[in-house]
Amino acid sequence: MNKKLTLLTGGLLLLAGSFAQQDTTQTLGGGAVDQTTIDSLGLVNPVLQKKYNEGVKAFTSKQYMNAVQSFTEVILMDANYTDAYFYRGQAFKGLDKGAEAIKDFNQTLILDPSKAEAAYFSGTIQLDMNELADAVASFDKAASIDIKNEKYPYFKGVALFQQNEFEKAITAFDEAVKRKSDYAYAYNDRGSAKMQIGDLDGAIADYKNAVRHDNYLSFAYNNLGSAYRAKKDYKSAEKNYTEALKRDPKYHVAYNNRGTARYLQGDYKNALSDYTKAIELNASYAFAYNNKASVYIQMENYKEAVKACDKAIEIDPEYMEAFVNRGIAKEMLKDLDGACADWQDAFILGSENAENYVNGPACADKQ
Repeated sequence: MNKKLTLLTGGLLLLAGSFAQQDTTQTLGGGAVDQTTIDSLGLVNPVLQKKYNEGVKAFTSKQYMNAVQSFTEVILMDANYTDAYFYRGQAFKGLDKGAEAIKDFNQTLILDPSKAEAAYFSGTIQLDMNELADAVASFDKAASIDIKNEKYPYFKGVALFQQNEFEKAITAFDEAVKRKSDYAYAYNDRGSAKMQIGDLDGAIADYKNAVRHDNYLSFAYNNLGSAYRAKKDYKSAEKNYTEALKRDPKYHVAYNNRGTARYLQGDYKNALSDYTKAIELNASYAFAYNNKASVYIQMENYKEAVKACDKAIEIDPEYMEAFVNRGIAKEMLKDLDGACADWQDAFILGSENAENYVNGPACADKQ
C-alpha cells in the first residue's frame, strides 16, 4: 500500500504557560507592599493617605472593586497622584476591564514617563485582547524606558511572533537574552521563531540553551524533539520527547509527538502505545485519534482505523486529515462509496491531499 497517510503532530509550543509565570498583576511594582512601605509614603493629606492605604490593602487582598473605589477617591483629591492611577489600572486589569486599565496606565506615563511597568501592563492587556500591533508598541516603549529589564523585549518578541513577524521576533528575543543571558524562555521562543523560518540548526541550538539554563522545561525538550524530527533525525527526536515526559509525565502532546517519531521509524507498536497514552491523558485530543488510525492502517487493521477516525471527527467535525485517513481505511475495506464520500468531504474542507483521491480511479465513476 502506497497511500499517503496524513499524520499530525502537536507542533511548536510558544511560551507554554510563561504568561502565568510572568504575570505581575498580583503585586504592586513587582513585589508585595507591606504596611511599613505604605506608611512611609509621606503623604501630606492624612485623609488621602488613609484612602490610598485602603486601596493598597484591597488590591493585595484581590478585592479589586474596592481597590478601584479607593484609588478613585484618591485621584479625586489629587488628580496628579501617579501611583493611584498606576495601581487603579492594575485593579481594573484584575477585573478584566482592559480599556479602563490602559487608560490609567497611559495617564501614569503622562505623569511619570519613567514608569516602564505602566507600558508593560498595557502591552499584556493588548496581547490578551489580540491587539498585537498595539502590544508591540507598548512593550517597545517599556523596553526603551528601562534598558535593563529583559521581560520587555521578550514580550515584544511574543507579540511579534503571534503576528507571524518571525524575523522581528528573533531580533526582540536577541535583545532579551542580551539583557539576561540565562533567559530560558527567550531561548525557547527564539528557537520557535527560527523553526518558523526554516533555521533548524539555529532552533536546535536555542532549545538546547533553553534546557541548559532551565533543565525542567518540558516544553523546550518537546520543541527540541520537533526540531530534530524536522531534520529527519527521528532517534534524537524520540530521545528529547522522552526527556520532556520525564519532566512532565502528563504531557499528552509529547506522547503524541514521540508516537510520531516512533511511527516514522517504523516502530508501530510503540507509536500506538504513545498515541493511546496521549488519549488517556486528554480524551478530546483529536490528533492522537487520527494518528492511531495511521498506525492501524499500516498494521492493516482497517476496522480499528475507521473507529479511530470516527472519534477524531466526532471531536472535530472539520478535521480534514481524519476524513482522508478514514477514506483510505474504507477503500481497503472495499467500501468505495464511503471512501469517496470521505475524500470529498476532506476536499471541501480544503485538503490538497484529498484532491488526488477524489480525482483518482477509485472515485472516477462517483463524480
